Amino acid sequence: MPPSRPGSRVQRRVARTKAAIEDAFVQLVLERGYDRVAVEDITDRADLARATFYAHYPNKEAVQFSVFSQLTKDLVQRIAGQGGPPDAVHRDAIAAAYRQAAEMPDLYRACLSDARTRRAHLSALSRYAEQNFGDRLTALGQQPRVPVPVMARAFAGAHVAILEAWLAGELDGDVEELASMALDLLIYGAAWAHGFRLDELGYSTGSPADARTPSSD
Repeated sequence: MPPSRPGSRVQRRVARTKAAIEDAFVQLVLERGYDRVAVEDITDRADLARATFYAHYPNKEAVQFSVFSQLTKDLVQRIAGQGGPPDAVHRDAIAAAYRQAAEMPDLYRACLSDARTRRAHLSALSRYAEQNFGDRLTALGQQPRVPVPVMARAFAGAHVAILEAWLAGELDGDVEELASMALDLLIYGAAWAHGFRLDELGYSTGSPADARTPSSD
């Protein structure tokens, strides 16, 4: 076996150090809340010198951004490309997203309360939703009632808004109930925007206009 290149050893060491810092940050936020966590707390928990921390991150906000970016990537991987028509997303994947937040509510609260991480989260969800919706429409040869970028932003915004309100205690119910209600709203709404007839989804508002096909609009 050829010897490891020095560069690869350095990369592994950097990855291990950053993982230790981020793991310590997550543990502390879950235990104390974001506002009560300082850089010194993170380095103590990770058993690292402060200089080592600052060699990788300028402040705890940068750690927060990195951690939430990873959570976002995990989330969008669960929902991107899932499911088939007429569903706009796979129910199990979205329900898992709510459960993910329920497992780490303090971390989600901290990240969503920060304008930068919230904006990045919304943008990432919107991009994945736009790709997912566009691919599905292309495969089906379907013309949407609502432009795909608008659909994607509305879907992501509604998801985050509902989740934030639940995390803040403004909505009642456990996470499974929340997911079920949100899924019906988001899936049926997105399916209508895709151009599907609501009566095809087993949903009826009693309004003839709601059952129109795209060709009759």
